[in-house]
Amino acid sequence: MDAALRAFARDGYQGTSVRQIAAEAGVATGLLYHYFPSKEALLQALFERSGALVMQAFAQAAGEPDPRQRLARLLRVSAALVREHQDFWRISYGVRFQHEVVAGLAPGIAASSAAYVLLFAELLGQLGHPSPEVGARLLFATMDGLFQHYVLDPEGYPLDDVIEGLIVQTLMATSPTPEAP
Repeated sequence: MDAALRAFARDGYQGTSVRQIAAEAGVATGLLYHYFPSKEALLQALFERSGALVMQAFAQAAGEPDPRQRLARLLRVSAALVREHQDFWRISYGVRFQHEVVAGLAPGIAASSAAYVLLFAELLGQLGHPSPEVGARLLFATMDGLFQHYVLDPEGYPLDDVIEGLIVQTLMATSPTPEAP
């Protein structure tokens, strides 16, 4: 899977063959097919692995009892995850607009997105946000956009500063005088 991730990140999903992935992994093509019946199945496995990493990170943040601190921790953990796994996120954003590629991934992407929005809506509700579901969708879309900008320019994009600004902005929407977490 790591070899596929490197090859997809370097050559793009469409530009990478199963033969290239096998060569990158140092295994025979037949062995790769033993574990993954297709390139699409390999991409699906990468998405599933990433989803599991996100849920683990979110579970760590969920241990924070104060909702304001939990929100800040969720956003910071999310940024750290994107930073640590840039290759995956670059591939993820790259294939999202390729209908023929994303068709098989769509149910998983939709389920993950719905889970994140629900988590954020519950948290924003605890914080007294006037419209938790709308706020959650706005927060999720904002995070998605800023992470896209980051993976396009990881050296130039001020990810930590933008995340801190998003924390303050989100907390301002939940109370008249937010304290910085």
